[in-house]
Amino acid sequence: MKKYITRIITMLFCLLSAWMSAYANVDKAVIDSMYHQLSLVKTSADSVPLLCNLYDLLPRSAGAAIGFQIIETADRAGQPGDALDIIRNQANRYMRSDSVLNALRDRTLKFQESKDRAETLTFIRMMQNIRRARYSDREERDASLKEYIETLTVNPPSDIYDHIAMLHGICMIVSQEPNGEMLGVYLDSLASLIKKLPASSFSIRNAYGVHASVAYCMTRPHKSVAIDRALLHDIAKLEEYYHDKGRKYRSYAPSYYTIYTRLLSNFSILDPVSIQNYYDKVKEYVEEDENVRATYEKFPAADIYLAMSERDYAKALPLLKKYYDSPSNNFRRRMMIGYLLRAAEELGDLETQRTAATLYANILEEENEELARGMSQDLQLAYAVYNVKKQYGDMELEKKKSLASMQQTVSIVTSIAIVILGLLLIIVYRLYRRNRNLVKHLAASNSSLQMESENLRKSRAESIRARDIAQKANNLKSDFIKNMSYEVTVPLQAITEYSHLIADCVGDSGNKHLKEFADLIELNSELLSTIVNDVLRLSEIDSESMPVQSQVVNAKLLSQFTIESVKRRVRPGVELCLDAPDERVDMFTDPTRVQQILNALLTNAAKFTSHGKITLAYRLIDDGDKVEFSITDTGIGIKAENKDKIFDRFFKLDAETQGAGLGLTIARLLARLLGGDVSLDTSHRGGARFLFILPKK
Repeated sequence: MKKYITRIITMLFCLLSAWMSAYANVDKAVIDSMYHQLSLVKTSADSVPLLCNLYDLLPRSAGAAIGFQIIETADRAGQPGDALDIIRNQANRYMRSDSVLNALRDRTLKFQESKDRAETLTFIRMMQNIRRARYSDREERDASLKEYIETLTVNPPSDIYDHIAMLHGICMIVSQEPNGEMLGVYLDSLASLIKKLPASSFSIRNAYGVHASVAYCMTRPHKSVAIDRALLHDIAKLEEYYHDKGRKYRSYAPSYYTIYTRLLSNFSILDPVSIQNYYDKVKEYVEEDENVRATYEKFPAADIYLAMSERDYAKALPLLKKYYDSPSNNFRRRMMIGYLLRAAEELGDLETQRTAATLYANILEEENEELARGMSQDLQLAYAVYNVKKQYGDMELEKKKSLASMQQTVSIVTSIAIVILGLLLIIVYRLYRRNRNLVKHLAASNSSLQMESENLRKSRAESIRARDIAQKANNLKSDFIKNMSYEVTVPLQAITEYSHLIADCVGDSGNKHLKEFADLIELNSELLSTIVNDVLRLSEIDSESMPVQSQVVNAKLLSQFTIESVKRRVRPGVELCLDAPDERVDMFTDPTRVQQILNALLTNAAKFTSHGKITLAYRLIDDGDKVEFSITDTGIGIKAENKDKIFDRFFKLDAETQGAGLGLTIARLLARLLGGDVSLDTSHRGGARFLFILPKK
């Protein structure tokens, strides 16, 4: 591994030395710092973030070469997400190279199937569509268009990613002929499909958005503006995503600059506030990014749009004269010459007006020819669709003929089957005669089965007797538990009372220690009594003999009484309090059972809370139909994975804690006996919170 990392560092050093002149505008100290950190890393996983930051920081041509190394390093480090992300970036940078795109596609196929891999493969296909539409000859484009139309018309793919890639290919090819009416139809269909993708599919949505916004800009400006605003939102999300991953050198300024400039080009449908905001954004990115500044200096489109929107023709005219024929403005040349003509007319510049009018007339003539070609392509496209559908109809007709021939064949086969069936009937009859002989043997077997049935009846009677004996034993167990509870409780009470009596009868000199001993005896007697009572309650619940005597109960009084009964079990320094609402809350339930439940939950909280406070609260929920009691403590808390185990019988989180592990079990059983339930609030932090929900009536 160290040898591999050393090779990476050596290669990067060579690349950095060769490209030093290409990134003179980049902070060399930052590059040197990253290089130093790379020399210290020991694993591939540690080198991936540094390589990614170098990829973002270096100029486009320099960073692209590092990208291929990042893909292999991230894959080796078990980080397929980072590798696939760089593959998408590389596909965008090497859009013109079909061989590189194919290599990136083959590399992507080596990853395990996932939505991220499917998105990456689709994005590479979209880049191939752009290359084919922009840089291939007409024959190749026409062949691809025909292939896509035939597939989508006759046998559309069931996979949404395949469908998107094919539809995008049609849109890219059709967009090469301006003003094609079919382009809008296919773009809308593509948008509907992309909306079904996961929200994380930024690369596909952005690739579509850039193409669609430019395509709609001249013909449907409202739609172009809507798409650009959605692109701004997606880029902001993408920026936040990469920032959280530590990619702080990744620049989004060129993308923002392009989108805000394109938004300004639609100033005729924008309000003045939006125009000014978009222009301020453009200037902000011009000042902070050198690449954006270089683009702006070549063609300050934002200044022209702002001046035209404000009808400041004196400011717009010099800019238009200088930049209307700029190579950076080829796709909007007619718009700029139109602006030039309007500004010259408003300012009375006859010479410029004549020049602009001549240029504008020539452009209109060229666009009319392009429009004719676009309409011709639409007709050809419509004819291609019709031809494919006709071929599909012919195939359906041929299929029907084949089906008729098949039916004839089936009729012949059916006749043969009838003959065979007759032969089978004869064979069945002979088998029937043979089966009659078997019936005799079955009679003997039936007699044997009757004997076995009698034996089963006797076994069943024995099982019933065994069940009765078990039931009787269970009743004896319940009676024994009840008797033992009484026999243990009375002596415990006597021990407690006589221990205090002894302490009171001794003089003041020894009374202090005896009082402490008496209190300890009383506390342990209560603990033992609690265990006995828990076992008794559990026995009553299991035998379904526990009575429920409902009456009107005031929640506040019941809560106060319960707190008073539990106070002595709370450790010193722990506050036990009641949080009750102002309004009176009455319930129709068994107050004894409710107090037993609250007592068990408060006692449990007291065991595990050594400092802070324990709060008993209640409120009405479900439109006043239910009462929710909450017992909140600042103790050690309970892990979420134990939220159900703690209600199991005899389960204890801490084996050293007093008790038999029955308190929470009995609390839940009693709650369900009253029509409610007890649960652990796993969302609470800083202790534990139990919720006891009970019907109000």
